[in-house]
Amino acid sequence: MMRWMRSLRVAAVWAGAAWIALAVLVRMARGEVVVMSSYAAPVVRIVALVLVFVASCADRLRPGEPQASAEQGGELSPGTGVPAAEVPVVVEPGLPVDRAFPAEVTDEALAVAYGWIPPRSLWGVMTRSGRLGDEGLPVDEPRRTAAKKFAAEVEAFKTRRQKNEDETVATLRSLIVAAEGVPLYDAWLAGFLWGYARTIKPAPVEVLGRLERHLRVAHALTLAQATTGPVEFSAWRSKAGPPPGWRATATVPAGLAKAARREFENGADAGAWETAATLAFKIGAGSVVLVRRGGEMSVAAGAAVRLRRLDVIRAPAGATLAHATLGAIVMAKGGELTAWNVAEFLSVEGRARVQGLVDAALAGDADALTKLEEVLPAAHGVMRAGVEARPDAPGAAGLRTLLTSFDE
Repeated sequence: MMRWMRSLRVAAVWAGAAWIALAVLVRMARGEVVVMSSYAAPVVRIVALVLVFVASCADRLRPGEPQASAEQGGELSPGTGVPAAEVPVVVEPGLPVDRAFPAEVTDEALAVAYGWIPPRSLWGVMTRSGRLGDEGLPVDEPRRTAAKKFAAEVEAFKTRRQKNEDETVATLRSLIVAAEGVPLYDAWLAGFLWGYARTIKPAPVEVLGRLERHLRVAHALTLAQATTGPVEFSAWRSKAGPPPGWRATATVPAGLAKAARREFENGADAGAWETAATLAFKIGAGSVVLVRRGGEMSVAAGAAVRLRRLDVIRAPAGATLAHATLGAIVMAKGGELTAWNVAEFLSVEGRARVQGLVDAALAGDADALTKLEEVLPAAHGVMRAGVEARPDAPGAAGLRTLLTSFDE
């Protein structure tokens, strides 16, 4: 019966394809618009939107992975349909990271911040010789002081880069706090600072918690604009270049801050940082502590846990984790697992498996590239070495794209 139904579906698909091909040929022969007519275009756009929406829902509901909760940033379950409440989870005292939506984010404050730092200009200031000048600084004294403090922190950061000095928890914290005092919530800035936080040992859990809150607020502001309308910037309307000191003015839609607060309190997550470059483990022997959003959760043996780029897994008494592709991850007593150092815990077989995937991807194997995307935290080091050694390999561009998505 099932074989008959499958044959019927295949026949229906081929019949539909033949009908579409015939219709296209007839329209071409008549000199008419082939596909994107004024009638078909809206339908195609609606179908595309529906497909994107369904794909995003499917990505968030992958079987076998724990889902995020509003308070701790993730429930824990074995991934077999057992409710998370049945898993033995102990919530430990949290770290001093504010989890609430910032009170200083108002429509007026956002307009001032966007007016001082034009869109997509922060990258040039942080990585090049540009400066945050006095043009567009807030007029009122409290906000002006906060803006100057952030500008000073940016210059101090650039000075440390020139001297090759390492970033610390204190320096990263100062940068984040100064940016939010403007208030400036920028997803690029959070990703940029994560690039420095990820190398600090022990893992800077306070900084990671602050970065996640920063990303959640930035994501909430983006989601809110779907309701209130977008933030608009005035462009320079002349063929001649703008005069010195000219800056785009920002128009913030009324109610943006209120709508963003509602999105945040309804569970707005960190965007791609919630689902991309994650690893799903099952706890074998021992137990671990998951540090997420500035809080700690004890995870017992037999439960599933998902490691994100903003998470830390600690094994106070040692533990063993299992991954479908990477195999066993053995953590010694006091071990600390992050998205940056997973490769240090791989077995010989796990390392060989990752190396094989990288070699195949460099040779142009699309399936290997897809599998590497699923284990990015464990493979990024080998991928970097492979691209550096063979920059002109057929699959080098694909690996570079994956590494960019991991780093940013």
